Amino acid sequence: MSINPLKGLVKGVVFDLDGTLVDSLKTTFDAFNHGIVLCGGRVHTPEEIMEYFGPGEGEIFAQIVGRERAMEAYAACRRYLDEHIQDVPLHSGVDAMLDELADRRVPISIVTGRSWNTTEVILRHHGILNRFVTVIANDHVPLPKPAPHGIRLALERMAFQPEDIAYVGDSVVDVQASHSAGARSVAALWDRLASREALASHDPNHWASHPSELLELVVE
Repeated sequence: MSINPLKGLVKGVVFDLDGTLVDSLKTTFDAFNHGIVLCGGRVHTPEEIMEYFGPGEGEIFAQIVGRERAMEAYAACRRYLDEHIQDVPLHSGVDAMLDELADRRVPISIVTGRSWNTTEVILRHHGILNRFVTVIANDHVPLPKPAPHGIRLALERMAFQPEDIAYVGDSVVDVQASHSAGARSVAALWDRLASREALASHDPNHWASHPSELLELVVE
């Protein structure tokens, strides 16, 4: 791993959810396709679905199946997730990393592009909802990532300045949102769909290939 320029500078950590804390993308794509096909659409590849990422699920479905059937598709997607929640595990090493951050009394939060409904399902399933100072979902802010609104709201609730936190995510929009908010960006590489090449083009401040490496960023 490269020399860490952030060590001793970070007081809190804000996480993306999908592909960062949870290994959810396969089940997410399956859930999307369940809703899409039910509403007359075709099966989409993961790459095609990811092109829509940014806004929440309702808006994504509106773009794919039309606004008149978007809520029907979203409801079907939510039911699929409820029925397959056991297929959305925490990424390896995340639980231990969260335990260590708690032991060090490091404040943590989540800013996700998911809706609150499905975010709550995942976090309650893993029993970790109460570990976070705040959880900001897509429907809590006026604009989705890469806009900085979610991170700024988390900072306000954590009583931190942007330079006090690291925002950890696996996608380009996470790095962009972090930069827009003035926070320190950490590119998470442990999800199988994370692209170092794509992330590198947006100059993250730091790289992490395993959740345990985040512990090096935090003030002791």
